Amino acid sequence: MRELEENLNGRIVVPDEFQEVFSHFYFAENRSSATITRTLMPSYQTIMIFSFGINAYIHQNSRDRIEVQKCIVLGPVRKAFEYSLPPTNRILVANFKDDAFYRFFGAAAIADHLPIDPDSLVEENCFTVLWHKLNELVNREDQVRYILDFSRPYLKSEMLLPAS
Repeated sequence: MRELEENLNGRIVVPDEFQEVFSHFYFAENRSSATITRTLMPSYQTIMIFSFGINAYIHQNSRDRIEVQKCIVLGPVRKAFEYSLPPTNRILVANFKDDAFYRFFGAAAIADHLPIDPDSLVEENCFTVLWHKLNELVNREDQVRYILDFSRPYLKSEMLLPAS
């Protein structure tokens, strides 16, 4: 029971209004005094990981690891990978549905460059600004609401209309 209290993780359901953009959000939090390593199963989707606290790590194989300082984009995730959360670290993962991420930013801009710092895709550092706002919000449900509000203008955009 103690491990469950120290290491939290789970899914957050997406409201119907956002079903064309996100499949769900995933969260994990390490409240223990030791680094924990878990496996994230493949979703065949593009994901955006926000890391709060000491930097998290993604392990591509036994030798390579990627440091997640604030925010990183991966995908589409075709195979399981491990991630490590140091003590006090929290992550929030936005799981984009189908090709929604590409419709936001264009497939040509990122096709061969994942993982990527998402701020490199836009002229402004909007994801760094978004990360700072999310970092101020301790409650993960508030963080998800903020991300949904942030993406709301794109819902009305032609970029998110289904491809014909």
